[in-house]
Amino acid sequence: MSEKIIFVGPPGAGKTTLRKVFFEGESSTKLLEYTLEPTYGEESLIMKLPDLNKDVGIFDLAGQENERWLDTDEKRIFIGTKLILVVIDTISGHDEIFQFIRKIIDLRNTITPSTYIFVLLHKIDLVSEKKVREIKTLIKNKFSNETSINFFFTSLKREYFTKTFSYFIDIMKVCLQEIIPDEGLLLNMVEESLKIIHQIDKEMVITKDILYEKLNRPEKLVSYLIEGLVNKGHIEIKHIENKDLLSLTNKGKVYYQKILKDFSYSRLEEPEREIEIEEQIPSIIGTIIADKDGRSLLKFELFDNALKSFISHNIPNDDTVIPFDIELIPMFISAMEKFSLELNIQNLTGFGLKGSNLKMHVFGYEGYTVTIFMNPNINLKAIENKINNFFKNLFEENRDKFEVGINTGKINDLFPLMETGRNWLIELNKSYQKMIINSEIMDKENAKVLYNKIDELYNEINQEFSITLEKVKKLKINIMQSIIENDFEELKKLAKSAQDLKTRFAL
Repeated sequence: MSEKIIFVGPPGAGKTTLRKVFFEGESSTKLLEYTLEPTYGEESLIMKLPDLNKDVGIFDLAGQENERWLDTDEKRIFIGTKLILVVIDTISGHDEIFQFIRKIIDLRNTITPSTYIFVLLHKIDLVSEKKVREIKTLIKNKFSNETSINFFFTSLKREYFTKTFSYFIDIMKVCLQEIIPDEGLLLNMVEESLKIIHQIDKEMVITKDILYEKLNRPEKLVSYLIEGLVNKGHIEIKHIENKDLLSLTNKGKVYYQKILKDFSYSRLEEPEREIEIEEQIPSIIGTIIADKDGRSLLKFELFDNALKSFISHNIPNDDTVIPFDIELIPMFISAMEKFSLELNIQNLTGFGLKGSNLKMHVFGYEGYTVTIFMNPNINLKAIENKINNFFKNLFEENRDKFEVGINTGKINDLFPLMETGRNWLIELNKSYQKMIINSEIMDKENAKVLYNKIDELYNEINQEFSITLEKVKKLKINIMQSIIENDFEELKKLAKSAQDLKTRFAL
């Protein structure tokens, strides 16, 4: 079986560069250094996914010839297309951006109504956050009633690269879905299923019609997901008085309560998909050491004000918002610990909170609590022993200083430890990244980081090694295919191959 993806957009928007980076394994850094020759006509390639028995045809239409593709009989090229990728430079004026998007939507609705559109608003590193916010607002105002369309903000610059790569993985997975895309298929099928489960759990028993209404999702999509959940034994359907009544099975309750712990309930109840630009979050951001009464004693940060920067990120800076006080966090942890005693939960430790932007984990020691703030996607177990050993030694070697701080409130003698803590955080982050590259830990998020490292490796290998460079490009393509196919065993092999090349050629 085969699927078809078309890149289209104004000239110079970055279509060919994106295609070469993510489908041909070229180096993003090198392509950004040099201006590519304009594409003429259409260029195409086939991406083979043998494990999924799929071929994906990728067509790149020359932006200089958009009149040909969009206004003449040549627009037949869009017939049978699964996805249209619209790439637009965010530097362009608002009118130019939205007129082009509207033209593609109208063409899609006329020529190939079952096709899904992804709009990549590209090169966001070149515009201000204010312009990005303006574009987001206009998108919601102008296209909120459109179906089968999604918007991503992208860039190949280092700080955005991994997120942009994630978007392409998600786009490919939508391309390979078998259900009808014109019914508004969202990228995250797990999250869509959880929304269904959450709604049924709230109501205990609910009819299909009411479920469709509350979710505000296409009926075919919801029916497709319900069928899968019924087949897995997580939902049961009873037919009473000509109505289908849905409820959770015991298996469904137990299984999904575990999963729901990692999801925000407000997120599950949010019908619209928010457009986000995510800042690259370090693996470990910082830590707060406090006594059991919640009084802060010491703070380690990866860089100055790191904790405040990431904790307060995206909070409006105006008079209507009370400034966040980071000292409240240990007090909250202390209150939780005291409350746990009321429930007869002794020695509360391992307490954690996970959101879409940050993860917080509390370690308990005799007389102290240590709260660690980190990227929500890291594998904490992989470094838990390193964290415990560091703080056990820290408290043992500086016992007198900490006791003075607790007993008198004078913590000046602890301040010199801040530099020790910062150096430890830097080394811990390096250690975690090294574990990823050495395949000691591996998951989908790590695979995306691995892809980024491979892109850097491309630039470290001398140009004269042309055969080796082709191997590197093939390695990058294979990583992308393995992520799409969820073949993590193959990813481990590819990670080893990457490390072998790194060892051999890195300067």
